[in-house]
Amino acid sequence: MSTNTPSKATERRDRSHWGESPWTDLAPWATRMQDLMEQMWSPAMAASDFAPGGELRETDETFVLELDLPGVEKKDITIEFSGRRLSVRGTKTTEKEGQGTLRHTTRASGSFTYEAILPVAVDEKAVTASLADGVLLVTMPKATEAKTTHIEIS
Repeated sequence: MSTNTPSKATERRDRSHWGESPWTDLAPWATRMQDLMEQMWSPAMAASDFAPGGELRETDETFVLELDLPGVEKKDITIEFSGRRLSVRGTKTTEKEGQGTLRHTTRASGSFTYEAILPVAVDEKAVTASLADGVLLVTMPKATEAKTTHIEIS
């Protein structure tokens, strides 16, 4: 005895374009992608209260990191290398005192972590860092064996 129940595939094809969203079928993939992204971030980054804005640039000779850290003091920043992994950690505190009652703020505060895995080794002894006008500048010269060599074609 056969039934006239449509299969799932037929049901999907027959859906009116005014019915369910076409994105409904992608929901399981979105969940998988979110899980993957969460696994990619380090636990230290997940524990951060905010992520400072910044840029990491590469030249033939160096890597240069600029992080926007307005209101952060030098004493509250730690920069470390482990292999090719660069870690910048710190804390930004806010003034608790002031006139009146604070009703709203958009200023980020708390702990932060910035981590990057550099593609080549750096000369850790030659790394310099400075903090001026709320911008942390870390200059990391590449190790001698990692520097780019340009070869002229004759």
